Amino acid sequence: MGQGNNNEIHAKNMGWHLPYMMAAILFALAALATRPVWSAPFSVYNVPYPFVNDRGETVHLSDWRGKPMILTMEHSTCRFSCAISISKLKAIQALADQKNIKIDFMIISIDPRNDTPETWRQFRQSRDEERSNWHLLTGSAATTDMIANLLGIKYWYMDEHVLHDFKIMRLNADGQIVRMITDYDDDTAALLM
Repeated sequence: MGQGNNNEIHAKNMGWHLPYMMAAILFALAALATRPVWSAPFSVYNVPYPFVNDRGETVHLSDWRGKPMILTMEHSTCRFSCAISISKLKAIQALADQKNIKIDFMIISIDPRNDTPETWRQFRQSRDEERSNWHLLTGSAATTDMIANLLGIKYWYMDEHVLHDFKIMRLNADGQIVRMITDYDDDTAALLM
């Protein structure tokens, strides 16, 4: 059999399968059309895994259910991004105080290998941030990967240093992200609107 005959057989087989392929495509489109076009918003407060805070206590994100939150991921030994984040967080806190807005602040470690309750306490003291509405948390490595992925925060190791995206989010009382800033020049006041 020559090459031409193989092409003819292939074309005949495709002609026979084409109606079935079209039916399968139409069936898939119909199935998609009947699905809801929305899904329930993701809630940080539904993350079931435990964290340890800077006082050594085991906590869950659901402990803050019903409270609005400013959330970011950092690490205690960060020199650049975290310093900017902390200054932004302090500006948000000052504005919240000025507007009499009660809101909690949460920093989740992006470096669980090194962030212990002790290193977080040192971080808190060095940043002169002793307020009770600031929470410094560390989870397991797997939990850190999962929460960073859910929040869309990329991080990577370069030698022993952890580099990461800049992102500060505002959560509503249900733990859903309602606003965020992702650039150092973004207006922090937008998080409290």
